[in-house]
Amino acid sequence: MVKVGKHTQPLFNTTHMAKSHQLPIEKVQSLTKARRDLYGLLSSTYVQIPESKVFELKWEPASELLKDPQEGCGKVFKEIQKGLNLVTPSSPEKDRIDETLWNLSRDWTRLFRGTDRNGVLPPYESLYRPERLQKKSAQEINRLFSGMGIQVPEEWHQPSDYIGVELDFMRLLCEKEFRLRNEGEPNILREAVKAETSFLEDHLALWVPIFCKRMLEEARESYYLGIANLTSGLVGFDRLWVPHLLT
Repeated sequence: MVKVGKHTQPLFNTTHMAKSHQLPIEKVQSLTKARRDLYGLLSSTYVQIPESKVFELKWEPASELLKDPQEGCGKVFKEIQKGLNLVTPSSPEKDRIDETLWNLSRDWTRLFRGTDRNGVLPPYESLYRPERLQKKSAQEINRLFSGMGIQVPEEWHQPSDYIGVELDFMRLLCEKEFRLRNEGEPNILREAVKAETSFLEDHLALWVPIFCKRMLEEARESYYLGIANLTSGLVGFDRLWVPHLLT
């Protein structure tokens, strides 16, 4: 048993994006690793209430994505760069660490637990899908996880359609893609990439950008403005990039 944790019209112009076969395999693997690691970092920020180690998080995966700009990715790369700038300020002075953590924890609770009656809805896919699809979306994810032998860690105290869980599922899919490409299994690799594409199109891309937009409107701490930009930017990048892995 593996644990998570261990539109008809395109939104972006993909016409000029480099095909994956036009890039050296080392570059494709570098992008896969960066995507995997960034999904993992972002997942942790949604799952875990901020602690002092938040000031030590390394956001190099976002920088790695920005090293190889692709035509047609300008908007999402600007989001990623803006997010990177906001989440990597210098650590607070020692006498302000407790205050800073308190402010971050308060924003985390308000944004991700829905404690403000008039604020943003918490980030569960079922809350951001049309009413007739709310139960269906959660059931689809449960079936998907069950079929792949995936279990959400009990200590996360979250259902499978929580944003941190879905992002970590993409981390697992990226890890599988990375491993299969190294092992030279093209047919199985193609199926893994198809799974990424389906999860993006059927789940993440349908609601995460909507939540991130609301998060940008409601966040009080610049750190969470950065997280919103990074999340939206990564999902947007993958909507452009992953389909090209099948060409």
